[in-house]
Amino acid sequence: MNSHPSPQKRRGKKSAAGIAVAILAAAYTFLAPAANERFGWNLPELNDRQQGPAVAQADTAVSADASVSADTARRRSPTATPEAGVDGDPNLKFGLLRDLGGERYLSPAGLQYTRGSAEGHRLKHVERHTADQPSRPGKHGVFDGGMPGALETIDRAYERAKNKQRTTVKQDRDRTIYTVDMGSRVGFVGGQSGRRQRNPMARRVQLVLEDNRVITAYPTN
Repeated sequence: MNSHPSPQKRRGKKSAAGIAVAILAAAYTFLAPAANERFGWNLPELNDRQQGPAVAQADTAVSADASVSADTARRRSPTATPEAGVDGDPNLKFGLLRDLGGERYLSPAGLQYTRGSAEGHRLKHVERHTADQPSRPGKHGVFDGGMPGALETIDRAYERAKNKQRTTVKQDRDRTIYTVDMGSRVGFVGGQSGRRQRNPMARRVQLVLEDNRVITAYPTN
């Protein structure tokens, strides 16, 4: 009578042993740092070779699953679009604005940036409000996030203004002046006055429009 185990049983034992080794290795990896810290020991860390193929394979599988999940989440995200500037689409100015030609640019919310102002273009004027000018007399509102952050904040302020959310409105001939409370920080107050006040946080946006054309926009407190 043959007392040797069958090949299937030998494979089953090897699989069970591999699983047991993987569990023990995982437990050691978790407990060793805590033991070292508490008792002053110097237990070595396990690398992939010491853990054995079973643990290394499991780690690889987990990493692959995490990568796939993250990629799927990015694809499903409602904000992960070129117009929202997430991917930095090179066809959109500052990753946000669509070129309409004739130096006219359209934001996702429907605002237009065109030629005008002392700087030659309204975008150049807005760009001045992405960095402090400490020597400028009076206040100087500065947006967080550079130009992409400024443009996104202006779009959000415009959407709030259209929905009459925490917005005051004034009319100056053809221009509409909105002061929009954004409910949280959007920048800070700079310039000479801001510096004297230690650059207080700004949570409002002053937005001046002619129809949907931006004349100026800046943060204020």
